[in-house]
Amino acid sequence: MRIAWIVYGALDQITGGYIYDRLVVERLRARGDAVEVVSLDPAPLSRALAGLALARRLARVDPDVVVGDELCFPELGPAFAALPRRIARVLLVHHLSAWELPPGGATLTRAALALQETAALRLCDAHLATSATTAARLRREHGVERVDVAPPGADRLPLRPRAGGAGRRGGALRLTFVGSFIPRKGLLELLAAFERIGSPRATLALVGDAARDPAYAGRVRAAIAGSAFLRARVVVPGVLGDDALADELAATDALVLPSLLEGYGMVLTEAVRAGVPVLAARAGAIAEVVEDGAEALLWDDGEGLVRSLSRFLEDGALRASMSRAAVARSAALPTWDGAATAVRAALSRAAGPRR
Repeated sequence: MRIAWIVYGALDQITGGYIYDRLVVERLRARGDAVEVVSLDPAPLSRALAGLALARRLARVDPDVVVGDELCFPELGPAFAALPRRIARVLLVHHLSAWELPPGGATLTRAALALQETAALRLCDAHLATSATTAARLRREHGVERVDVAPPGADRLPLRPRAGGAGRRGGALRLTFVGSFIPRKGLLELLAAFERIGSPRATLALVGDAARDPAYAGRVRAAIAGSAFLRARVVVPGVLGDDALADELAATDALVLPSLLEGYGMVLTEAVRAGVPVLAARAGAIAEVVEDGAEALLWDDGEGLVRSLSRFLEDGALRASMSRAAVARSAALPTWDGAATAVRAALSRAAGPRR
């Protein structure tokens, strides 16, 4: 099968969405598919003109199927509309961009995004989502009849022996956040809760990219700098490669993910596979991905965040039980080979006998 895969910028960017795209593309190529990654300028002078130029480029490539990462929806709408019908169109949705905006002060912006995303959705021959939660929301809010689901694998990182969490060695308990420093990840809320608890037995590591939203990352740095407690208890290792991230998971006592929205949250299952308990907001697909009361503690609001952190830090039996549950769950987690198989089946169905 000849596949064109559309993303903004390079495919090697370190976010969940790009990691998903890259690992699936690698496996499709290994199985014999010809996959051409089509990189778009993330800030063109005109989205509409860029979309038409994309359509012309795709027509020259002449693939059997085009997979557009939903982030590229402003260009995908015009491109999908202009493509010849012999080329199948598939939209890959981690989550919709409009879902990141609250239905309040930014209502007009949110509505405009939703209209553009709806146009791209309606021009597709097939829709792919990375979670059943996202698929259900697409059906409910956009009337999409069928959404294929291809969950990310959990088996990207090497496994390390869990000789510590430091908490099991009688030292400080280590909590680890992994994700980009952007508003929907809830870092400022996490720092406020961590400072409010003020536990002398806990440290917090913030792992991730601070360059995606420099203004927000600056607010995170200012919050840490403005608190003697946070300065003493919070470390910011930055972006970690696969080996270093595996080391971090082996050393931590819990992964903390206070996101306001997650289309899946790959780091959740990566942590569980490493035997790491999860503390997370009940947002988006998170409750689908980890089980509250087993390997995870989930919360619904700021007070719930404080209660969950406090309970985890104070209850050694709970920590041990959650670690055991994570280990027990690890064997049943999805794999990247399974993700590629599910994606290919959806693409093959969309391409069908068109030529």
